[in-house]
Amino acid sequence: MTLRDPVDKNMLRMESRRFAARCEAQASSVERADTLREITRLSTSLSLPSVLSADEPARDALRLLQTRAGDRARELIQEQIQAYARAEDSHREKLKRAMLDAWTNLTGPLGYLRSWAQGRLLAAERRSE
Repeated sequence: MTLRDPVDKNMLRMESRRFAARCEAQASSVERADTLREITRLSTSLSLPSVLSADEPARDALRLLQTRAGDRARELIQEQIQAYARAEDSHREKLKRAMLDAWTNLTGPLGYLRSWAQGRLLAAERRSE
């Protein structure tokens, strides 16, 4: 979309910067999040406005937010699996149910982490046998 009016260009640029700032604030919140549900909520609450769909910095900001959310979710999943591996045999089934329940919150751009997490859990179960 080519904008000939300088006012429209400036408005679009301002909106792009505003959206990028919102994404950065969400990414900071994602870094502090301690549950998968909260990470998913924070990473899916922002959507790219159609006006900015062709704006590269806005798309990059959203991509960075989703990347940070995926990294933080992986960290939490790794912590859960490590706790599972260290747990007593009698407590493992309860932990496994809790993990599988938490992983159902991984939706939208983080949906691919479900199968990744299940693969990691399977590997941890095989090591502990």
